[in-house]
Amino acid sequence: MNLATLTACATCHQALTEHQDGETIVYRHPVTDDRHDVVPIDAGQIQQVFHRCHTCTVGLPVWNYRTGLIQIGDLAAGVVATYTDRWHVCYRCTQFIEADDSEALTAHCAAAMLWSPRSDEYTILRTLHRGIILGREGRTLLTTTDWPPARLTADMLPKIRDRLTGLLRGPANLPAPINNPGQRRALANQLDLVPMYWINQEFTDLVNEVSADQPPATATDDVAPTPAGLLAWPEPVGSPRHLAAVSWTPHAHGWHVIGYRSVGSALDDDLMPALRHEIGWLVPIHAEFIASGTTLDGHHPLGPLITTWLLINQQTAEAIPAKLPKGTIKAYQRNQRPAPDVRIVRIKPRSTPPPKRTQPASPRTRAKPDHRFWVSGHKRQQPYGPGRSLRRTIDIQPFLKGDEDLPIKMSTTVRVLGSRATDTDRSTENG
Repeated sequence: MNLATLTACATCHQALTEHQDGETIVYRHPVTDDRHDVVPIDAGQIQQVFHRCHTCTVGLPVWNYRTGLIQIGDLAAGVVATYTDRWHVCYRCTQFIEADDSEALTAHCAAAMLWSPRSDEYTILRTLHRGIILGREGRTLLTTTDWPPARLTADMLPKIRDRLTGLLRGPANLPAPINNPGQRRALANQLDLVPMYWINQEFTDLVNEVSADQPPATATDDVAPTPAGLLAWPEPVGSPRHLAAVSWTPHAHGWHVIGYRSVGSALDDDLMPALRHEIGWLVPIHAEFIASGTTLDGHHPLGPLITTWLLINQQTAEAIPAKLPKGTIKAYQRNQRPAPDVRIVRIKPRSTPPPKRTQPASPRTRAKPDHRFWVSGHKRQQPYGPGRSLRRTIDIQPFLKGDEDLPIKMSTTVRVLGSRATDTDRSTENG
């Protein structure tokens, strides 16, 4: 399930608040607009969506506060303004709300809007903020904010994981698909023990280059490098470039897989330490149960993960232990925790220089390809037994074919549709 889909009004281009009412999702403007009804649409289809804090109208929203439906009446004018019951609030305004300081919240927001403390707007804003603070019933982490990405490094992974498991064990609500308390605790307990993979920049560039064209692959135990893990790229991958990390944990003949975006330094310096402590570096944007045997191609939201698994499985890459800071190791020792298992995944270095390119082959010989390309997954008859006289069917996952020094030609996936036994046997013996 995509947790990062932002819904906006097609008429006014404002990001909408939403809540579940039985089987129905109810969308509202931040302030009721009598001029038009809500016309919900995927915000990705609109340019210049207004998605900012509902209180100061400036900061990036972090939390979705829940209150009762707030109305403010002007008795003299006989007008009642109806506001929402969900409030997207930035991290600066969150500090005032959590401190129950409505006056500071109003002063901060009025200054951002250039409203005088003696104006009527200031008075209305003060009443509204008191209603939010006194009437708040809870808050949920927003996963729809398009944060500038953080640059993730291998030595950061233990701390990144600890902040993630702290968020899962903490009191803050998460989106409904991953908010079950028991499941959150179980996931945190599993993540405490998983190996962590950091994909180096060269390998990340390769993943970005070939992921979109990756043919369907079957998710099996043989493809995943380990039964559970946390994998991060130094920069976001996929299209759009949102996916920064993925965790997978075994569950009922498959995996519970969560994709995350990273949170970069988009806040004032005085707020970043608190945000890192409370939320960390990762925000979930995709949650899905992937049953063993499910086929996924490069266009799936988790496509870059499957591509990374395939390239590791193809032995294109190698994983080497990361050298972690001494402070990290000592912190784990003090808390009697096993040392974190962090592995740097990189493209295997060449043992010999690439061969020189020869002249084109004559018409009577098979020319070697001048590029690399995906070969689709297929079945192969593998010889075995006495004198290799017996045959058994094995599944071949998609793989990149061609010498490592060759350029990659996109959209040239070779579809293996099957062949006669003699042809299949010959390809087995040659390949």
